[in-house]
Amino acid sequence: SEDFYQEHKTIRFDTLSGFGEYEIVAVFKTVAYSEQGFKYYHFTRAESAEDFDAYISKCKELSIYDTGVSAEYGDKLITLSTCEYSQNDGRLLVVAKKTED
Repeated sequence: SEDFYQEHKTIRFDTLSGFGEYEIVAVFKTVAYSEQGFKYYHFTRAESAEDFDAYISKCKELSIYDTGVSAEYGDKLITLSTCEYSQNDGRLLVVAKKTED
């Protein structure tokens, strides 16, 4: 919910090699493995600024609410995906960008 987002605008993701904090860019629902859904899982590395911008633009377009945060080519992203049961093969996604180290 947007209320939950308002109280939790960042994600902390820690690995063996370091700590990371990410600002949420978009939260949206889609369908996996379907021609109707946004194939977010095909985006793993932007080959160009245009590819990156197109991905972010689609995420922002689908976002359930406006976070006021965007990303630009060169930013590091994290995408969290979980099952979402309002539709078959539904997914809820959170896309966030890494804040400065």
